[in-house]
Amino acid sequence: MDDFATVTLAGSGLTRRPWVREAKREADYLQRFDAATLWLDAVWTGREVRLICPRLNNLRRAVTGAGFALDGRPVRARFRHYDRHCIVSLAAPAPGARVSVRIGDWQAEGPVSLPDPRFDGKNVLLTLSKNNDPGWIEDWARFHVHHHGAEAAVFVDNGSDYGPEVAEAALRRGGVEPLVLVTRRPFGPRGKKPFANAELFLQFAVLNAVRWRYLQGARAVLNCDVDELVMSPGGSVFDRAVHSRFGYVAFPGRWVYPAPEVQGQTCHGAHDHVDVPPKRCPDKWCMVPSGPLRGYEWRQHMLERLPLPKAFRQRGVWFYHCRAVTDGWKSPTRARGAAGTVPDPDLRAALEAAGLPMRSA
Repeated sequence: MDDFATVTLAGSGLTRRPWVREAKREADYLQRFDAATLWLDAVWTGREVRLICPRLNNLRRAVTGAGFALDGRPVRARFRHYDRHCIVSLAAPAPGARVSVRIGDWQAEGPVSLPDPRFDGKNVLLTLSKNNDPGWIEDWARFHVHHHGAEAAVFVDNGSDYGPEVAEAALRRGGVEPLVLVTRRPFGPRGKKPFANAELFLQFAVLNAVRWRYLQGARAVLNCDVDELVMSPGGSVFDRAVHSRFGYVAFPGRWVYPAPEVQGQTCHGAHDHVDVPPKRCPDKWCMVPSGPLRGYEWRQHMLERLPLPKAFRQRGVWFYHCRAVTDGWKSPTRARGAAGTVPDPDLRAALEAAGLPMRSA
């Protein structure tokens, strides 16, 4: 059973259609595309109920013309459309228990999620994951506890082959207070360049649903994946976010590898080789959810529509992106060493300081 208050289009006769043209789709595009989710979650924020929806695409006219109600009382809806998601805001000084939508003769309803204060004042890791090895999850948590003082993790599982209790146990072994949430909604399809990520709707919806439901009172939130290890030699990245002018820091990534002779999946601790010069990957971020930039939507690499995003890069902060910590869902060639890489003693020292062993997955 999923842990989000999700409502689908089942029974409506409506279906979301891709906007990426067929020539730019991979062969399994339609099988992976989310045609049916209307909203992932409905969360009361203290002033309104927010419906966090995948991008509406062809559904935009039908949904913006729909009737919405809270506990049977009609309410006016306000829509904000973003790159890969949409927010429907329903004014609500009190939360209400149920939210409903009517489009023509079809009606559906679901529960309203209330804010959960368990992570108030804490340094929290946030990620979306599927089928990551429990050892990887444990080491990912342990690294960020040691180097940054992470205290908790909100870990959203996208329907792994193991149950949520496996990820929860791994996070506890890594030293953080865990919350594992499950959603089995489609992650989304891969397109061909330049549309590789154009209709990957789930991640943006998850980030913003979890944000409003669990993280508004967090001291700071670090958004990074299980194959990413954040470095901030000048102090905890959570502290850097808290003490920054805007309560937000962004930082670039560097690909790192196991030794060239290593082939197949392996652990973080085996990743002690780098390219010269380093190969970069897109930014990640850490922020204070209630800080000056609280009005911006969350994305995996930046805040949505944030002006001059590179101006928020923090000097002396980066993350190591572990190439062979992968199940190969993006590319089977990732799980192998890279010729021409060289050992990085600083990376080796950071791994050993956190107690990350050089073992196989």
